[in-house]
Amino acid sequence: MACPSLLRGVVLRATRLDACGRPMYGDCNQVVSDGFITVKMSAETEKGEDISVTKANGQTCVAESGCEQLSHYTTEIEFCEVDPDLVQIMNPSFEIYRDVDGSPIGWDDSVELRCDTGYALEVWSNVYAGASDACSGAGSQGQWGYLLLPWVVGGAPGDLEIGNDAISFTFNGHTKVGSSWRRGPYNVQAGQGGIPASMLKPIGPKTPRRFFVTTIRPPEAECGCQPVDRPTPDPAELYVTGIANEAPRRTVRFRADNHGFGPLVVNWGDSSEPQEVADGAWVTHVYTGDGEHTIRACDKETPVICAERPVTIPLPADAPTLDLETKNSANPYEVTATVGLPSQSDGTATIDWGDGTTPEQITVGAVSVLHAYSVPSVYTVMVRRGDIDTYRTREAILVPGQGEGGTPPQVAAAPDPSDASGRTALLHIDNAAMPTDAPEATAAPDPADPSGKTVQLAVDNTTA
Repeated sequence: MACPSLLRGVVLRATRLDACGRPMYGDCNQVVSDGFITVKMSAETEKGEDISVTKANGQTCVAESGCEQLSHYTTEIEFCEVDPDLVQIMNPSFEIYRDVDGSPIGWDDSVELRCDTGYALEVWSNVYAGASDACSGAGSQGQWGYLLLPWVVGGAPGDLEIGNDAISFTFNGHTKVGSSWRRGPYNVQAGQGGIPASMLKPIGPKTPRRFFVTTIRPPEAECGCQPVDRPTPDPAELYVTGIANEAPRRTVRFRADNHGFGPLVVNWGDSSEPQEVADGAWVTHVYTGDGEHTIRACDKETPVICAERPVTIPLPADAPTLDLETKNSANPYEVTATVGLPSQSDGTATIDWGDGTTPEQITVGAVSVLHAYSVPSVYTVMVRRGDIDTYRTREAILVPGQGEGGTPPQVAAAPDPSDASGRTALLHIDNAAMPTDAPEATAAPDPADPSGKTVQLAVDNTTA
């Protein structure tokens, strides 16, 4: 486990993003600089609502402080070296000013500060290793602190003072959630065998900042913008459904999430020609015959990166199937759920047992899972598909169950011949099928019958 002590900034890198927070590939989309003095980040929080109620006697009845929520980080970067390309990446509304040869020599400020695009900011710092080995691990090149802000917008210039001293430029901004940076286009972490690789875990949409210790050397500072090479993408995530009310279901609705890497080429697994499909777009395909088919979607620029999904035509229903049973005679509180997923799903699902426990992730097309309840009740169990959670199925079950082979006791009532008033009943309880402790039965007058000739029976069979 890394418990680093950090000192001194080493280098920073700013990467141009599009309106979806995705890295932009191609020429002049990144700048690496060591010409900064400080990088400041301040957490901006929103105070939760306090609840305070006072009794009539003036004493406090309820006093609860609201929980603060992190809104964003504000950034302030002070530069002692100014790179016009870096300034323009931080604020795309600023226009680069060029010399007669077309080289950037400055920039024009703009009254507009765009918040729809922005940039990703990476900052490396040194790590004080102390007595530990700074180059431990296969392929280690040293140790550095790595800090990532996946989406920074604003790029407002700060105060500028010109006097008998060195002149520095300050630019401010703030983070924005919803980034599509994912694993990023750069090798910043050691992968299998110590080989430089992109981040092992993608950045989530609600992550404004990430820090870790890396053993991969930072990039070298270089004046001017550099290209961002398109990395090898992960296989696309595939989503497949049918058409509602179609019979037979031979039309497939298909969407591929290629993580912002552009179009894919889809082979439908039949005799039709491969089709180019835009990243994230829904398309349909009609199969002419029934049977098993495999849809194969490959990245257009890197066609060896593919994802597959088998489908059965005609398509089964898009929602999962769910059967509930209480078949453990030794534990009638144990429920077995048999979940079936259609061939067009990704083979994953979430099951919510309806008792407040954490929903359970399950895999495979058809699977049986067990759950033990603790309180008698009627529970509604829900299963959602893992890839498209709008497809779901609900079923209710009574707990405790009778278990496999169980038979409830038989209760019969008859007038007591020894009571001429007819207000006494004799109960005959046949519990021969469950030779355990006898149930407890109590009788009381039915308040709904003023004649007093109706009784209510309460039978407690929990010990049987």
